[in-house]
Amino acid sequence: MAPSRTRHVTEHPVTAPEVDSIELAGHRRPRLVVGVDGSYGSHLALMWTAAQARERNAILDIVAVWEELSPPASRPAPPDGRLNVARERLEHALTALADRRTLPEHVITPPLHGPPGEQLVARAQGAELLLLDTAGISSPEIPGGIGPYCLRHSTTPVVFVPAPHPGAS
Repeated sequence: MAPSRTRHVTEHPVTAPEVDSIELAGHRRPRLVVGVDGSYGSHLALMWTAAQARERNAILDIVAVWEELSPPASRPAPPDGRLNVARERLEHALTALADRRTLPEHVITPPLHGPPGEQLVARAQGAELLLLDTAGISSPEIPGGIGPYCLRHSTTPVVFVPAPHPGAS
């Protein structure tokens, strides 16, 4: 029977500089950042990134961003509603990886607060790659979507993971 690999999952919002300085097993590991928003496209980006993290023995940094938007006066938002949604997205991401037995050895899952593009770009500082789905993560605050924002502002290479075309095998 093969020995089982220990999984290290960090569920607190470690800052990008803190993540960059993490040394595991005596040396730095590359880090891959993937944004998840609960969409099918972000699920595909997550699966692709997890496979890459396993191949590279890299840290998988799964990010869900939440921001407070002004709710209509007739429907006040619950105080932690958006944060809870971000946490649920991260839980679903971890569950999907665990169910497929594709969870890399080292995983970080921070829910980050703020504008999604800014948070993803900041989080990707010092990472090897920032990965998104082709639809990008939408935000009413950034015309054109999160993907174009990340392309314009990130110093980390940005990779878009496409969804398969309908009818493709």
